[in-house]
Amino acid sequence: MPVTYGSEYSRPDLPVPLVPLPGVPAPVRRALTGPSPERAPAATFGWALLTAAFALAATFAPHPVFSAATWLTAGYVLARAVALRLLARAQSRFEPAWLAAQTRVLRGHGFDVLRCTVEGRVCDLTRPGDVAALARAAPGAEVVLEFGYRPAPGGRVAVERVRRGRAELEIRYVRFAPDSGRARFPEARYVIGASGRVTAWSLAGPVLLTPAVPARLRPDPAGAHA
Repeated sequence: MPVTYGSEYSRPDLPVPLVPLPGVPAPVRRALTGPSPERAPAATFGWALLTAAFALAATFAPHPVFSAATWLTAGYVLARAVALRLLARAQSRFEPAWLAAQTRVLRGHGFDVLRCTVEGRVCDLTRPGDVAALARAAPGAEVVLEFGYRPAPGGRVAVERVRRGRAELEIRYVRFAPDSGRARFPEARYVIGASGRVTAWSLAGPVLLTPAVPARLRPDPAGAHA
């Protein structure tokens, strides 16, 4: 299974990792592909221009140094071109597997709910009465959840907002309730973002909401999940 970022890194814009190459030393990979995939083709083209310059110099000013430089740079350009093609294929096979693995991490992660409103009225997820009112809300009632995540380790909390009909919200009580409400998205998924090097997330689908009310105080015992 591909190595994933931990659940504490659940955020929309995760860097897409490069395909791991067991047995290939990092300096070798860097020499063949450069520091970033985006710049690698341009760097290869630059080396090809340098090869052409050496070949031109060897033509008009024959010298063993120019000839050797031509052959060496030509071999390097060929090696880079082959390596980049192989790595592109390996990366295209790796990314779907990594996205699926990172999606499983996202789906299992509970986000702290900072604010919950039902039809424009604030619902305090630490109060059994408010949670009971949420549970009794009409299926079509609009529920807005604002939850936090950290854009970078140690950074300030960013806020994401999702809207759902009450029917798309499943309230689950637990024996040891969290300090604040938690929201989980069992059908969320990661996709490759427009840049191709970072992800974007889709938080579509139902929401599992765990209020900060322990199961023993639940307003609806029949709906409890211990």
